[in-house]
Amino acid sequence: MGMTLRALLWLAGRCSPGFAWALAGSVAALMVRFESASVADTRTNLGVCFPDLTADELEARCRASIRHMIYLFFEFGQLAHWDERRLLGCITDIEGRSLLEQCLEDGRGILLLVPHYGNWELLCAYLGRNHTLAALYDPPKLESLEPVIKSAREKYQGQMFAIDTAGMRSLVKVLKEGKLITILPDQVPERGAGGVYADFFGHPALTMTFTHRLIQRHNPHVLMGSVQRLIGEQGMSYRLCFEALDQSVYEKDEAMSARAMNAAVEGVVMRDPVQYQWEYKRFKRPPEGQANIYRRQ
Repeated sequence: MGMTLRALLWLAGRCSPGFAWALAGSVAALMVRFESASVADTRTNLGVCFPDLTADELEARCRASIRHMIYLFFEFGQLAHWDERRLLGCITDIEGRSLLEQCLEDGRGILLLVPHYGNWELLCAYLGRNHTLAALYDPPKLESLEPVIKSAREKYQGQMFAIDTAGMRSLVKVLKEGKLITILPDQVPERGAGGVYADFFGHPALTMTFTHRLIQRHNPHVLMGSVQRLIGEQGMSYRLCFEALDQSVYEKDEAMSARAMNAAVEGVVMRDPVQYQWEYKRFKRPPEGQANIYRRQ
């Protein structure tokens, strides 16, 4: 399986962005036609979070979101196989770069929250090449795939730690050194494993409290990082954005902090909702007594 993924990523990296975008659109149309699990979950999430959409608007947004999801695989192939100049040259705008650099200067370190939006994988390259970066990753169920994924993400000198006790300790060590760490804030924790319910687009979503513990114990700067696709006649380019969160993210009350984090994710999503990965079951662990909204588990 690992060799197959390497081959597919090599092919994905060889495709031009224009061809890859067109192919992603065709595959998305097929997935919608045959009602894949990803399509069903995307439609469910969009319907819950945007209840005012008409049926036609919902279907259009669903198909567009699936297309962006598929294109992310081609972007991962670019991350793995494009040279640095070509890859980073696709970044045409960086908002908040001075904020990022100022926060690094005082030695408190930065907790950078990076939601599943746009080409979020591109931050591995930009931050790894320009700053000391450490991040957590969720090892794939197939062990043979792990070295393929890990090597692509570490290509630009970023450090990747598995989500386990040892990995979290290593991540904290980097933060205590006053450096930069990234965490995906929209991952759903296991029940009883450090989570609190906080609104996400008006609905309770089990939200991690690991970030809150890091904030309370180590007092880092907390920033949001995102990478938005810019689709134009000249091809695909990207806008990076680094921004501060509402001050309530630093509150001792973990529910208030979690809500501030979810609100910041919402703000990123609303720049272009179809670029968010809606196929992820964000509400898969509802509060006790509430029904699970997903038809497949």
